[in-house]
Amino acid sequence: MPRKKKTTGDNSKKIERHYDKITARLLGMKDWTAQDGRYFSALEEEVRQFAILFGFTPVKTPILEAYDIFKKSSRRQTDKEFYFIDSEKSERTIMRPEMTQSLVRAYLDSNLGEGGQTARLYSLGPIFRREKLQTGHYRESTQLDMEVIGDSKPLTEALLIAATFNFFARLDIKVQVQINSLGTADNRREYCNKLVAFYKERGRRSKLCNGCKGSIGKNCLSLLDCQEEECVNMRSEAPQIADYLSPESREHFAKTLEFLDELDISYNFNPYLVRGLNYYNDTVFEFWPINENDEIIGKLALGAGGRYDSLVENMGGPATPAFGLAIGLERVLARIKDRASLLVPSENDLIFVAQLGDQAKVKSLQLFEDLHKAGFNVRQSFACDSLKLQLEEATALRAKTSLILGRKEIMDGTILMRDMDSGAQETVVYKKIKERLSRKDRVIEKRVINRKEGGIYG
Repeated sequence: MPRKKKTTGDNSKKIERHYDKITARLLGMKDWTAQDGRYFSALEEEVRQFAILFGFTPVKTPILEAYDIFKKSSRRQTDKEFYFIDSEKSERTIMRPEMTQSLVRAYLDSNLGEGGQTARLYSLGPIFRREKLQTGHYRESTQLDMEVIGDSKPLTEALLIAATFNFFARLDIKVQVQINSLGTADNRREYCNKLVAFYKERGRRSKLCNGCKGSIGKNCLSLLDCQEEECVNMRSEAPQIADYLSPESREHFAKTLEFLDELDISYNFNPYLVRGLNYYNDTVFEFWPINENDEIIGKLALGAGGRYDSLVENMGGPATPAFGLAIGLERVLARIKDRASLLVPSENDLIFVAQLGDQAKVKSLQLFEDLHKAGFNVRQSFACDSLKLQLEEATALRAKTSLILGRKEIMDGTILMRDMDSGAQETVVYKKIKERLSRKDRVIEKRVINRKEGGIYG
């Protein structure tokens, strides 16, 4: 239909335009336009660089996936949340509701674990869930998904949690890590028997909400995840899963927390944190936004994840440990106070942080974050254990300087600084490395200025 124009007798007045009714945007969807669109694109690039910085390889998976790889993943009845697509009669197709299963499927399809190698994969894109409409929930949302497949070490969990915690800090978002352990499948079976028995005692079941009444005997961990006031009050008296962990799961979780303590990451042990997905075991966590007084803001996690050692095998692969997390971009952008800072590029000379050994990894992550906060342009490869390969990567990135930390340097309180152009090395006191790097930057800047002046006058 053409536009309808209405004019008045007074030609000095502006022409008023009346458009036909525009079809409204679907509920639960959002347009990103004008300046907000620029901020969102900048945040997408920011999280993409974050994943690359920590050694993750990009994988692009299709939006349409087979229903079979998602149907058993949730503790809730999720069929009502899926967007089904018309397809061949022999298959059911949905728009992906999350990324993890898609990345695991791609990992198996492409044989990325060949030779027992650890795969560090990330994907950035939309997911679709027909969720209840409420503030902060979108039916199409954008997610950064990072997965480490083939690694069972608690240190890997702690490093990824710490890196994400510090990523939020760089965006000036205060968060607290909520963390718990779900143990093994056998641990959960024993615990669920005790939990169900608790809720059936002395008429407790009658006080539960309708959703929780239906979970008894089916998805018992959902009882801990309910936010209804009566259910929240009752769970404070319920048994805790921590009391039913095996010695192996208890030791694994304790080591993860020890590493987080060493990395100075603020966390809260939350015995009621269970996540909404069935495939998790042992460590699970969420990032909750907090205010200046360290009080929780709202009920929406900015990111979440955990360990899922059985998922690869359940999807047809060999038994393979795995761990990962996802970050919701819409929720993150809503918490950024100074969005304009996303548009400011970094132009400093690149510094590469290399390490050798587990303790060096921990110390290197702390150094990496300190240098980043101080305005240095830093890179690293914590996923790599070979110093030779790390320095080759530094060369490929055209880093000006490499900082090398090993066991000897940690014991001596020093760090090895290598000039990547000349190969010259010097030992620097660890506490004075920022001062030394700043001095080197000034020397480089002076040389550049002199070179320019020579070109003009000489």
